[in-house]
Amino acid sequence: MQRIDADSLLWNWARWCHSGSRVGNMEAYLPYDVERARSLQMEQAEAIEEMHHQLSHAHRMVIIAEYPQRKSRFAGLSSRIRSERARHWIYEATIITPPNYQGVWLRDFEYKRILDLFKQQVEERFL
Repeated sequence: MQRIDADSLLWNWARWCHSGSRVGNMEAYLPYDVERARSLQMEQAEAIEEMHHQLSHAHRMVIIAEYPQRKSRFAGLSSRIRSERARHWIYEATIITPPNYQGVWLRDFEYKRILDLFKQQVEERFL
């Protein structure tokens, strides 16, 4: 029996994200491992999508980096390297048009705090 926690709910959401068309700068991910065999819990995934949509752009990208893009864009990276590359990706994706050219640069502890807070919110809602 699979343990239900925020992580498993978020991986269900990640599979749900990849169940439709590829969007924006999301890299394709075909889950040929154990993830593929699990059925999608659509209602939970859609509720998490609503929660995710309420976050700021940069905060949404943290969650995307750790779940839907973790096994494609950030595959095989240690937590530290994944955080560094994801934070750079977030910065590049949040650069504002001229004349400011200011992107959102998250420090490592901010990145982790955003992730932990979202996981806590998922747990509070579903568990």
